Amino acid sequence: MVRSDRQVSTIRLVAEAVRLASSLAVKEITLFSDEVDRIVRVVSGWTLWGGAILLLACVSGFLLLMALVKGLGALIGSEAVAAVVGAAPFAVAAALLTLWGLRKMDLRR
Repeated sequence: MVRSDRQVSTIRLVAEAVRLASSLAVKEITLFSDEVDRIVRVVSGWTLWGGAILLLACVSGFLLLMALVKGLGALIGSEAVAAVVGAAPFAVAAALLTLWGLRKMDLRR
């Protein structure tokens, strides 16, 4: 059975189209991978900066609280009383959060 030139041409065109489509698919996958890597780098960089800012804010808040307690201790003459006064809002907040949590865990509600 002899194929005509038209059939051979069609087969060549289909083979060329498949080859080009596979080449395009490889390029698209490579581009997608590069974009995902870039996005991951940007997001992780922002996350690290955010974590560093949060850490520095917590440390500076702690240092500010310590300075306030030391200053109050110098004003009233007793650093122990100043520490109790400085810790009182945190103790009250912890007690309120404990009560709120216990009410939320109550099974009868």
